[in-house]
Amino acid sequence: MIHDMHAHIGDLAPFQRVDPWAALQDGRRQLLAALDACDSRLGARMLAIPEFASLGETTGPLRALLLAHAARDRAHAAFFVALDPEDTAQPPAEVATVDATDWAAVRAEVEAARLAMLEAVAGLASERWEQRLLPPWDGAGEESLPSLLVVRAMCDGI
Repeated sequence: MIHDMHAHIGDLAPFQRVDPWAALQDGRRQLLAALDACDSRLGARMLAIPEFASLGETTGPLRALLLAHAARDRAHAAFFVALDPEDTAQPPAEVATVDATDWAAVRAEVEAARLAMLEAVAGLASERWEQRLLPPWDGAGEESLPSLLVVRAMCDGI
């Protein structure tokens, strides 16, 4: 039975059956609940997140991992805006460096980065949802827009 599962490991078809908006909402709910339970003392706590190994961010203080998460949301926002260059939407504004020791600033950046990503994806033409996209980051392969969003939701939940 286990050998049968290995043939489907790279199959992203299950992501196509997930509502990306519902997944984003659930992932964000989980992340915000965790943030509500944290404070600056816990923000300095070192964490190990093996699921982020491919991003090179397996260990670090919670606040640094959260800022890296926000940076990925902003990278997605910029990518989504760049997909429709004739659109009048402006690329997400550059963000001043966030003071990683200021817990309130870290949390505000996490929330602002997600909003920027959601606004960018909401502005995409409907045909983008059917296309295979090639994100510009290292190691990226072609993915659908729904699968990109479901992965972002899963990162929120993690």
